Amino acid sequence: MSDQEDTSPAADYDQFVDWGKRLRREATLFRWAFSLSGAHSVLDVGAGSARHSLLFASWGMSVTAVDPDESMLAQARINVAAAEKSLLASGGNVRLVRGGFGELEGLTAEPFDALVCTGNALPHVAGASGLRAAVKEFYQVLAPGGVIVLHLLNHARLAGSRVRAVPPVVRDTDEGVKVFLRVIDYPQDGESLDFDFVTLVRSKQGEWTLTHRRSAHTFIPVDVLVAELSRSGFTGIEAFGNHERRPLEVEDDESVIVVARK
Repeated sequence: MSDQEDTSPAADYDQFVDWGKRLRREATLFRWAFSLSGAHSVLDVGAGSARHSLLFASWGMSVTAVDPDESMLAQARINVAAAEKSLLASGGNVRLVRGGFGELEGLTAEPFDALVCTGNALPHVAGASGLRAAVKEFYQVLAPGGVIVLHLLNHARLAGSRVRAVPPVVRDTDEGVKVFLRVIDYPQDGESLDFDFVTLVRSKQGEWTLTHRRSAHTFIPVDVLVAELSRSGFTGIEAFGNHERRPLEVEDDESVIVVARK
């Protein structure tokens, strides 16, 4: 079995996630959140392959999708091109921009009605100071009354239970059978979580290959996130444990969804 470092996270991203199922599950919450501000323009921070952006655009919204990773943007371009006809019919649009935290101001002449940061993009900030700067920047690029939706793994649950792995995902692909593994380490400083993203591929000839990459995520328990949102001026802050807007149960829920208003 060959072993190599994975330098292109987009190669597996769209296969690892069952996007049809996920977007159907999440759509109602986003529609509700956007209705709070009557949103038409959306900034999708850490947009990845633009799957959420395309969902929002299918509702007739104008979406700016920002991601720092060129391989992700390459996959996003493919996805946007494939959706061209449906976007024309909906009246929505997606603009792809390479960028990240600290680079959001000035993307458009007008502030955004809504901002989303999903799929564990937020923990890529550089520590506690990076989180504070990012939340402040989010506030600055939103229009008055604008809404923010943040989604990430429930770090308090992970650290409290010392969860070591995310359940494996197995997909049948054109390349063969892929097995996606996520292994978690907890550095002693308590300021980050280290994720090893491991992909095993069994080719149609029966040969196995392994790719892997490590990603350090800043530790962001929900109480810290809520405090930073409040510090920056956000109000009406609500924390949910799922996309049906059930109140968060910190010790049990796998994910955290936070919605707030400017």
